[in-house]
Amino acid sequence: MSSPSPVVTRETVQEIAALARLRVPEGDLTRWSEQLSRIVGYIDQLRQIPEEAFGTVPAGFPTPLRDDTPRPGDGEEALESNAPRRIHGYGVVPRVVGSGS
Repeated sequence: MSSPSPVVTRETVQEIAALARLRVPEGDLTRWSEQLSRIVGYIDQLRQIPEEAFGTVPAGFPTPLRDDTPRPGDGEEALESNAPRRIHGYGVVPRVVGSGS
């Protein structure tokens, strides 16, 4: 029995990997394509469930949220321990957006 053709093609996997800046070896493209196609298939199955099956939230039912109260931060020492480098008091991290690669 042959499996259905993948919804997510090898080319789509390559495009997604490029956008996410991931390197996917050529030999893994088929496996990634099959796995992502299965995930899309599960999502399609969930779409077939009618919304009424989930019930409704009663009007005026509040969403539980925690209090939004100010509290002291961890301070300069925590920043220094987590920043890879610091220049002029600011944490320096690798550039991600617009790096051209």
